Amino acid sequence: MDLYSHRVYIESQRTKQDQQVAASLMRCWKVIGIPDFLQFDNELSFHGSNKYPRSFGIVLKTCLYFGIQPVFIPIGEPWRNGIIEHFNDTYNKKFFRRQWFQSYANLKRQSKNFQRFHNEHHRYSCLSGKTPNEFVQRANYNPMTLGPNTRVPKLDYIPDGNIIVIRFIRSDRKLDVFGEKFQVPHDLVYSYVKAVIVTKINALQLYLGEDLVKTFEYQLPV
Repeated sequence: MDLYSHRVYIESQRTKQDQQVAASLMRCWKVIGIPDFLQFDNELSFHGSNKYPRSFGIVLKTCLYFGIQPVFIPIGEPWRNGIIEHFNDTYNKKFFRRQWFQSYANLKRQSKNFQRFHNEHHRYSCLSGKTPNEFVQRANYNPMTLGPNTRVPKLDYIPDGNIIVIRFIRSDRKLDVFGEKFQVPHDLVYSYVKAVIVTKINALQLYLGEDLVKTFEYQLPV
């Protein structure tokens, strides 16, 4: 879902494999535009590997390649994705559980019909009662999109960019970044912090609000 316009793009996939996720995201960016930020939960396929936490997967690399900043919500706090979780509940109750799909191909086609119906007819109070398509038209909103023939890049390196990880620091003072633990100062206990992986300089910058409070060396694989 595009947070600005509330337009949705629906992709049905058989698995959560990272290659399929990356391909789906790129098809989305060809239609509703390339975002500045892309918010994720902590599903493994989004960031890569728990065994090699700094060897980022194709989803993260693809985001960085196109200048998108991935943002990971705090672990175990799904309400941080409340807007899209609410839409998922609507999709499940109003569409997925209300009909029988003869095949996977039929599910994919019908999902696209639901996508079009939502964008054309669902009205949001935050859009002053407009539908997503009406809002886009009246705002003359023309986001930059990927070209129709753009493919998932084959990357054997980590592009320059920022990866943002939001975390709650508990009494053990441990910052969990994709399974890797970092000890943080005492005064951050029971606070939400923003950890920013700056790939260009191999650094992990830790912020409390807007204040940079600590920097860790974060050497990435060459």
